Amino acid sequence: MKMKVNGSEGENGLFVNYSELVSDTHGEKIGRLRRDTLSILEHAVKSVDPYKLVTANVKLEDKILKIAGTKKKEGIEIKLDIVGKKRIVAFGKASLAMASAFATIVDIDEGIVVIPHGQGGERPPGMDIIEAEHPVPVQGSLTAANRVLKMAEKSTETDLLFALISGGGSSLLAKPVDGITLEEKIVVTNQLLKSGCTINEMNTVRKHISAIKGGKLAEAASPATTIGLILSDVLGDPVDFIASGPTALDTTTFKQAQEVLEKYGLWTRIPENMKSVIEHGIEQEGVTKETSVETHNFIIGSNYIAAQAAMEKAETLGYNSLLLTTHLEGESKEVAKVFTALMKDIRSHDTPLSPPAAVIAGGETTVTVTGNGHGGRNQEFALSAAMTMPQDDDRAVIASMGTDGIDGMSDAAGAIADGFTLKRASKAELNPDTYLRNNDSNTFFVKLNDALITGRTGTNVNDVVVMLVTE
Repeated sequence: MKMKVNGSEGENGLFVNYSELVSDTHGEKIGRLRRDTLSILEHAVKSVDPYKLVTANVKLEDKILKIAGTKKKEGIEIKLDIVGKKRIVAFGKASLAMASAFATIVDIDEGIVVIPHGQGGERPPGMDIIEAEHPVPVQGSLTAANRVLKMAEKSTETDLLFALISGGGSSLLAKPVDGITLEEKIVVTNQLLKSGCTINEMNTVRKHISAIKGGKLAEAASPATTIGLILSDVLGDPVDFIASGPTALDTTTFKQAQEVLEKYGLWTRIPENMKSVIEHGIEQEGVTKETSVETHNFIIGSNYIAAQAAMEKAETLGYNSLLLTTHLEGESKEVAKVFTALMKDIRSHDTPLSPPAAVIAGGETTVTVTGNGHGGRNQEFALSAAMTMPQDDDRAVIASMGTDGIDGMSDAAGAIADGFTLKRASKAELNPDTYLRNNDSNTFFVKLNDALITGRTGTNVNDVVVMLVTE
């Protein structure tokens, strides 16, 4: 069925460089597609506002705290008048908004909020704010972890520990196990970030060299009950991988951590004492360890929510819409080629959709870094897409962005490309092949004014891809 594209109107509040992204120099048709693309992305990010997600899922009625259930887990109700101390720890890119929302619902006796360095914000009542580093932990992350563990260890059987967890928490709370220094953990974290490994693989290693991840925060709070409210940035929403699962029983093994390091050629490069810790862990994995930890974890926000919101917005704008997947992964530049192949099928064969079409996807691709440029997985995706989509063509636009507003080590959230991106690059004497080989996608798109600039969004549920194709 052919549909008429309604088009979005007005300014976009998410992108600080909105006017450059949709300027008249792109032409009327491309301009409309760009406006629609940015409108869809903004709608996706707004749908996972952490403050609203907390207030939607946590209610207090007649001194009974009610936490909404999900498809995978039944909700719970807690009589607060029989509870002892109520403590809260919030960490991750969305921690401040989540903690602020929770403070409007429950009176907290003590709390710690760990935020990325430089984020700033108003301190929620009854809580201390600690700034720490991301994506590589430094001293602030160790200080935060020590403070959090010390608070958790004060818990008694009638107490509650609320853990508000979001992506980035693995770096913000970092305490190596005995025998490993923070400096050594930093080296390995950097090696993993550049290796092209997935977030699940990275967190498999992190959990086994950490004194707080892999359920160890909940163990520290025991015999108190720990309740986790989680904004997921991991594909499939496994609670033991999000922020490396500080409140969830670890489902991975030391052997699997070793296999990840071997897979990416890092096992022979890590410090000998770290090898010893992992090898000792492998030897002990057959030994039964008794635990009596009571913990309840709830996913309150995810990539699926953002991707679904994007699809719904595209439909209101008049596009035939498809949510392709929320498990997008693989090498960024190769995954992009699948989308441009779909673009050609839509145009040539009306499959999997007839134009005007919107293909939405979510997930998190990876980049194997071989160059020394400045970029990120979303910008590398967009650069590869620009190089493989139909050229001199005003009927398609594609964009990819991180919902946290940060792509790699750059100041951009992602990038947008169309059938004239390479022509504009040629006029600016930019060679896309050179920039792609050098992992320098951010420099490429900044020079074309096509980097998506949002600043920190305060949320984090992986990435969203939007591809629009018209007749």
